Amino acid sequence: MSDRKQPPDSPVEDATVALAAAAHEIKNALGPLGMTLQIAERQLLGGQPIAPADLAFARAQVRRLAALVDDLLDLTRADLGELPFRPRAVDLRAVATEAVETFKRGRSAAVTVELPDAPLLVSVDAGRIVQVLINFLENAIRYSPVGLPVVVAAMRVDATAARIEVRDRGPGLGVDEQRQIFGRFVRGAAAEGTSGLGIGLYLCRAIVERQGGTIGVDSVAGAGATFWIELRLS
Repeated sequence: MSDRKQPPDSPVEDATVALAAAAHEIKNALGPLGMTLQIAERQLLGGQPIAPADLAFARAQVRRLAALVDDLLDLTRADLGELPFRPRAVDLRAVATEAVETFKRGRSAAVTVELPDAPLLVSVDAGRIVQVLINFLENAIRYSPVGLPVVVAAMRVDATAARIEVRDRGPGLGVDEQRQIFGRFVRGAAAEGTSGLGIGLYLCRAIVERQGGTIGVDSVAGAGATFWIELRLS
């Protein structure tokens, strides 16, 4: 049986879980950020230059806090059915490429891209789909063995639909986890002991389904996972 934490059962419990998780994440980011700023202040007062590594760390913590705030705002909008979308005609190959390039910026992650020769034209909010793919990539890299590449592949499913999938070689998901992993505040067993609110995949589902697509995961426990989205072709 999985040791995955069960999702909350009531709106009140939802709010309690969200606030507790957010407070924990904010505290974890602010503590090291405050210490880094104190070090920088002492360096300036002592006539020394601020170490570039300290500045880079401080920026990373600020980005972490900004991402947390964005997720909480999107969670509220998703629950209210008010997530903003700006659909336009795009090629999913370009969307997949943008997501990988954005994800790899500042990272040394090994990501392989597999794209078809023919365009995959859809009408979606490209920025939101990039957001979904980056979430998939973050999870894939987090749980994959070091050095093993994650694969991002785009393909035509049939005459009416295209798919983008992210494949990893991590611990995978059990059957029960696969059924519930896209729920609010649900985190997989492999996430135990790591930071996170458990809302990333919930937001991914809301983003994809609001644009008429489908989202899912194929996995065998111990043999990796493939997270995928399918969208209607134009």
